[in-house]
Amino acid sequence: MVSSKSTSNRASTGIETLDKILRGGLPPGEMYVVNGAPGTGKTTLALHFLQAGAANQEKVLCLALSQRVNSLEDSAKSVGLKTSGITFQDLSTVESLQALSEQQTIFDTSEVELADTVTAMIEIMEQEQPNRVVFDGIAYLRLLARDSLIYRQQVFKLRDYISPREITLMLTDTQDLAPGDNELNAMAHGVIDLSMETTRHGSDHRYLRIAKLRGSGFEPGKHDMEISDRGIRIYRSHLDTSVEAISAETIAEQANADSARIISSGLPSLDKLVGGGLITGTSCLLVGPSGTGKTSMTTLFAHNFATQGGKVSIFLFDELADTFDRRSKGLGMDVAELVGKDRIRIRELSFGDVTPGKFASLVDHDVDIWGAGIVIIDTLTGYWNSMPTDARLTSQMHELMMSLNRRGVLTFLVVAQRGVIGPALEETVDISYLADTVLLLRHFEDSGVIRQAVSVYKKRYGDHEKQIREVRLRPGSIQIGQSLSQFSGILSRTPQYTGEGKDLLRDDD
Repeated sequence: MVSSKSTSNRASTGIETLDKILRGGLPPGEMYVVNGAPGTGKTTLALHFLQAGAANQEKVLCLALSQRVNSLEDSAKSVGLKTSGITFQDLSTVESLQALSEQQTIFDTSEVELADTVTAMIEIMEQEQPNRVVFDGIAYLRLLARDSLIYRQQVFKLRDYISPREITLMLTDTQDLAPGDNELNAMAHGVIDLSMETTRHGSDHRYLRIAKLRGSGFEPGKHDMEISDRGIRIYRSHLDTSVEAISAETIAEQANADSARIISSGLPSLDKLVGGGLITGTSCLLVGPSGTGKTSMTTLFAHNFATQGGKVSIFLFDELADTFDRRSKGLGMDVAELVGKDRIRIRELSFGDVTPGKFASLVDHDVDIWGAGIVIIDTLTGYWNSMPTDARLTSQMHELMMSLNRRGVLTFLVVAQRGVIGPALEETVDISYLADTVLLLRHFEDSGVIRQAVSVYKKRYGDHEKQIREVRLRPGSIQIGQSLSQFSGILSRTPQYTGEGKDLLRDDD
C-alpha cells in the first residue's frame, strides 16, 4: 500500500505557473482529467506531472494507451523532460490489451472486455504501488465500452481504488476519438481544458483553462500556453477578480505617491502642448498614419527619462531595433548609448511568435524585476495581429494598462492608421477610450510640401493645449511649431489653407 500523504500537501504539476493558477497544485489522491483535441499538449502536460513526482522521490506510473512507450519517451526528450524515474506500461496495441485480459484467442480491440481490462490495470497499480498515475489516452478505453453505463461503472472503480491509497490519477482525454457525454468531467475532482486557435495570420496559439477544481479556488479564464524544447510554459491572465471597494486612504496614498511625478519629453514646446508633461501611472496613445512622427515623439520621452536615470522598456512589433536606433540618432537621440548603460531595453517581437499572455509576462518582468518606469508598445497595430480576436485585444490591453497604472508606470501605445492621407484613413483598432492621453498626428499639404501636425485629442487629468501645431522632423532635432491658425480641416483629413502661412516652420527656424 502507498504511504499516506497529508491532503494539505498539493501535488505539483511540474509547471510552476500552473501550480500558481491552481493555488499550489493538485490536491492529492484524486482523479483529474486533461481534455483537448490532438496536438493541444495533453500528453506533454501529463509528462510534466509525472516528472515532478519522480523528482520528489515518488513512484510514478504511465499507462500508455494512445502511443507506444518509445514514442512517449521521444516526445518527452523533445521538450526537455526526463523519463528515467517514470515506469511505463505499453497498452497501445491490440496484443497488449489481449495480454491484459488473458484472452487465449485473437480478438479485435472492440471485443476486449472493458471490465477485464480495468481490473488488469488495477493489478498493475497494485504491483507498482505508485503515488502518481497517468492514463494517456483514456478515450481508447471508452472505445471498449458497450454502453456509457458500463464505462461509468469502470471509471468509478478506478476512482474508488485510488482514493483510499491517495494515488493522484491524471487521465488525458479527447472527444475527437471517442465522443462521450462528458461523464469523466462529472466524475473527476478537477478538469483542465487545453485548446488551440489559429489567428487571422495563421499562427497557432495554445490555451489552458481550469474548468473545475472541487473544494479549492483557482484562477479563472484562458491562460496562454506554449510548447518548446524547454517544455510547457504557461502565462497567467492579468484578470483581476477582486471587487472590494477602494478606501479613501488607499486613494490618498496612490495620489501622494504618483501625482507629483511628471515625465518631461525634454522638448519644452511638446511639454507645453500636453499640459506640462505626462504623469506616471497613466497611458498615452499616439494615433496617426505612417511617417507622422509617432515613434519619434515617444522616443523623446524615453530618451529624456533614461538620460535622467530612469529605465525604459521598448517593445517593437513593426521594425528592427537597428532601424529604431538609426532613426533616433538622426534626430539627436543616442538610444544605443543608453542601451549600453542598461537604461533602455529594446525587444523585437514577431506577432506570429508572441501570445497576449507571453507579452504581458515580458512586460511584468521588465517592470517588476528590472524596474522599468516607462513601457512603449510600438505598434499596437502589430500587437493586434497576434490576437485571435479583436475582443481579446481590448480585454488584454485594459487589464495590462490597469496593472501598469497601479504600479506607477507611464505607458505609451502607438497605433498606425491604414492609408497615408485623405478620408481613406482607417484605424485597425480603436482603444482611445482606454488611454488617459491621446495625441493625434496628421499629414497636411502646403504649397506642394508634405508637412506633419500634432494635437492633443484627449487628456483625463489636468489641462492641455487645444491648438493644432506643426511637427518638423529634421536632422538632429524635433521641432514643434506655432498654432496652425491659417489652416482648417486638418483633423478631418481634408486641410484647407486660409491664410499666408506665417505660422509654418521655416527652413531657417
